[in-house]
Amino acid sequence: MRTAKRIMILSLTAAMAAALVSCGDKGKAEAGSAVGSNAVVSADTSSEVSAWDMLTDKEKDFYNELEKKGHTIKKDTGYVYIDAAGYSDEWGNTFGDEGIVISYYFGNDEVVHVPEEIDGKKVVNVAGPPMWKFGDTNDDYHNLDYMFNIRELYFPEDLQEIKGAFNVCETLEKIELPKSQTEIGFFCFRLCTGLKEFTCPEGVTTINESAFSDCKSMKSITFNDGLKTIGTGAFSGCESLEKLEFPDSLESIGPQSFQMCKGLKEVNIPPKVDNIPKRAFMYCESLETLELPESVTAIGSKAFAHCRDLKEIYIPETVSEIAETAFEDCDSLTIKGKAGSYAEKYARINEIGFAAEGRALSGLPDNAVGGILC
Repeated sequence: MRTAKRIMILSLTAAMAAALVSCGDKGKAEAGSAVGSNAVVSADTSSEVSAWDMLTDKEKDFYNELEKKGHTIKKDTGYVYIDAAGYSDEWGNTFGDEGIVISYYFGNDEVVHVPEEIDGKKVVNVAGPPMWKFGDTNDDYHNLDYMFNIRELYFPEDLQEIKGAFNVCETLEKIELPKSQTEIGFFCFRLCTGLKEFTCPEGVTTINESAFSDCKSMKSITFNDGLKTIGTGAFSGCESLEKLEFPDSLESIGPQSFQMCKGLKEVNIPPKVDNIPKRAFMYCESLETLELPESVTAIGSKAFAHCRDLKEIYIPETVSEIAETAFEDCDSLTIKGKAGSYAEKYARINEIGFAAEGRALSGLPDNAVGGILC
């Protein structure tokens, strides 16, 4: 196999199995991790069940179609993979009903432009790399780890969809997403540790789960007006972020969305957000002050836990539920709010300092705090 060319496999959903498979006496499959830049599915070679046997019919059809197009598929080892030897095409693709779906890229270019057309047919989608499901009840797909030479990445303006495609591109420093995008896909740029800034296209309404998680060099995010939803863990672990300016259009911040953003100092919570979910800002150790808008009614478990520099938070009287652990290990915290509010009752019972805008309460019953969130 030619090793000079590294392969970025951006596989179709129809070809997303990428798990190490170890088989016991009864041939049971167990998910693991792929080895090699172009490995797709692996199996224990000592088992009676081969890697090819473990593929679904859709996955086999995918590789069979590639063979018909002249690609070499290796099936006789512990892995099923696409052999790069003899490839001349820069892009691998399959054909959907609406156009071409790019499924992998061959090359070592540092600046990559996704083409508008291939062989006269329109490119409509860039699909994610090999993925596997975790567990029987989890419907979220997770990418394998691939590392490439790409530093800058550009897309056609009318591209319809990008799904989880550039996970662990550690050298990636700049991306320009097309205005046609309405969502940023699950795990799309996770662990792109060289990415320093990102501007959200004007049409985006949703940033999905873990889209930019663990982008440790990310210092600046410019959110677009019209953004409504930030998914679970979307920016978790972006430890170089210092400031978040959310648009007023934002309605929902997902659990763990900004946890472990250790450099974060400034956050504005916009007026349509009604819930600060569990672990949303946990371990944001540089955050010092925060004001919640009157739209907020609940603060989830560990939402601000271990924010050790958090000195002051204003909680409006609209808040009626605060998890017991919401401010765990925030030893320097003073809660501000209206006298007689739920926030004051919570602060008194949890021995947190409280600065009232009106008169102070006294003689609160032990059960004054209810509605604990989990």
